[in-house]
Amino acid sequence: MKRVMAEFKPMRADVAPVRTDVLVGSEEFFNRLKEDVRSARENVYVQAMSFEADGAGLSICHELRGSPATDIRVLVDEYVRVIVSDSFVFAPTRLFDRAHRREVRETRELFEQLNAEGIKVRTTNPLGFLLTRLLARNHKKLVVVDDRVAYVGGINFSDHNFEWHDMMLRIEAPDIAAYLRDDFLSTWSGVDQKSLRSFPGFVFHQLDGRGNEKSYESIFNLLDEARDSIVIESPYLSFPFYRKLREAVERGVEVRLILPEKSNKGVMQRYNLWEARRSGIDLRLLKGRMTHLKAVLIDEEKLIVGSSNFDFVSYRCLQELVVVVHDPETIARFDERVFRPDWQASVPVEGTPASTTGPLCYLYLKAIDILLVGVSTVAT
Repeated sequence: MKRVMAEFKPMRADVAPVRTDVLVGSEEFFNRLKEDVRSARENVYVQAMSFEADGAGLSICHELRGSPATDIRVLVDEYVRVIVSDSFVFAPTRLFDRAHRREVRETRELFEQLNAEGIKVRTTNPLGFLLTRLLARNHKKLVVVDDRVAYVGGINFSDHNFEWHDMMLRIEAPDIAAYLRDDFLSTWSGVDQKSLRSFPGFVFHQLDGRGNEKSYESIFNLLDEARDSIVIESPYLSFPFYRKLREAVERGVEVRLILPEKSNKGVMQRYNLWEARRSGIDLRLLKGRMTHLKAVLIDEEKLIVGSSNFDFVSYRCLQELVVVVHDPETIARFDERVFRPDWQASVPVEGTPASTTGPLCYLYLKAIDILLVGVSTVAT
């Protein structure tokens, strides 16, 4: 995959105001998306890391097939070739699981059917020989409709993702939609863009998977500027972001973190329980479910959302879409609909995390991080 750097372009002062909706949960997101897809006239572009032939995937396919739009495209990361229903397709426990093997086959056939029907489907980021580039994924979740509306956030089109607690931000603004359309089409053509674009109330960071460390410096600067509070919700938070959070705690900033009570990645969960407690972070677990939502609120004035989990994999080698929101109305709605209810629905961690499992998980993750340094510097 080629990569290019798009230069910073400030937004004109004469653009129309941006309208946003904070859509919490897959039902809210999908119901609103259906309205936009059904009213589309020109184009519907859908990008996800996971897109499977299950209830969620087939539901969006049904809407795409019925859309009057003339140009409909689906862009999916090749992750779906090896991870289906949140399971490795070659795992010994899955090799003889007929239902799982059927879904793997039906997912592949679904892409072929859509292409035959005129809905163009492509996969991005080849996995490499012997899956050597398995972790170098395109992690973006994006929908653009008619250069009018865009959706950004963390929801993939698969049943398990639809069951998780997550959100999408709907943005109704032609200039923003056109900007995200261009990024989609660039990825479609095989070129990953690294760009920074400012709009009134919003700053968009496109990460190309190679120069991410430089791109994240501006995010780190926002954390450094925190005066009073930082609230984070992320299932897989990790270094190097924890370093900035520890520094904030040392400055007297109140740092709060919401993790899922039931995580799909045990190593990350055990690491986070240990790391957050030793960093002086006020940690709570969202009861009863997996949260896949990823967001940071700084001083109730700056909101960071998008596809990034704020983890070392994103920092090293994922293509990501990160949005820094300065718009007060969007921030207030997000705080009201996401952070406040999630904090109230979460519980403090009981007891002290084991002193051995946390450090061992940290060393395991650091070993992977060392491998990713090479992955992030080798062109595909």
